[in-house]
Amino acid sequence: MKSLKKTSPADPSLFHYNELTIQLHPEVYDPAEDSFLLLESIPIDPEDSILELGTGCGLIALAYAYQGASVVCTDINPYAIQLTRRNIERNRHLLKGDIEIRQGDLFSVLKSNERFTVILFNPPYLPTKKNEKIDEWFDTATDGGPTGLKLTKRFLQGLHIHLQPTGCAYFIFSSLSKRSTLEQYLKKERLSAKIIASHRYDGEDLDVYQVTPTA
Repeated sequence: MKSLKKTSPADPSLFHYNELTIQLHPEVYDPAEDSFLLLESIPIDPEDSILELGTGCGLIALAYAYQGASVVCTDINPYAIQLTRRNIERNRHLLKGDIEIRQGDLFSVLKSNERFTVILFNPPYLPTKKNEKIDEWFDTATDGGPTGLKLTKRFLQGLHIHLQPTGCAYFIFSSLSKRSTLEQYLKKERLSAKIIASHRYDGEDLDVYQVTPTA
């Protein structure tokens, strides 16, 4: 996987990914091992229509628009929305595909008839106890609820409405959560799943799941 390459010590808020220049923000999740694992594991066709939930700084959405895909990206964090807009404008001359950013919670920003060939999500997956306070927007990118799967569950529940019948969805799963619980969610939503990439980082296993609707 590729690591962040900062442009200069004088401006550590900027880094390059291929030809893209991406700005960061202290209230927005920085692209890390999970982000790059997801980004570099998914085959993208320029004809794809893509939905990215929880875009953060917009790196993944921009990387796919750079390849020519049509992308809608979302985030609940207002700082992420502002940051992604700036990163879109910064890189617009490089983009071969369309890109749109919307603010809201998961699928709530979509119309009922919007369907995508690819939906992807790097969810908050850290198991978080009820008595652990969330005080900053940045923390919303890591809090996965008591099981670590709170947002993943909601993500899976929304796929039947917004994923095209022949499309694929992708998400990150962490070994900090119970795989048996995830498998229960997948079965309940009638989704077929397989792991297409894995990475061990700092004592934690990260998997990229590909899911498709079953008949």
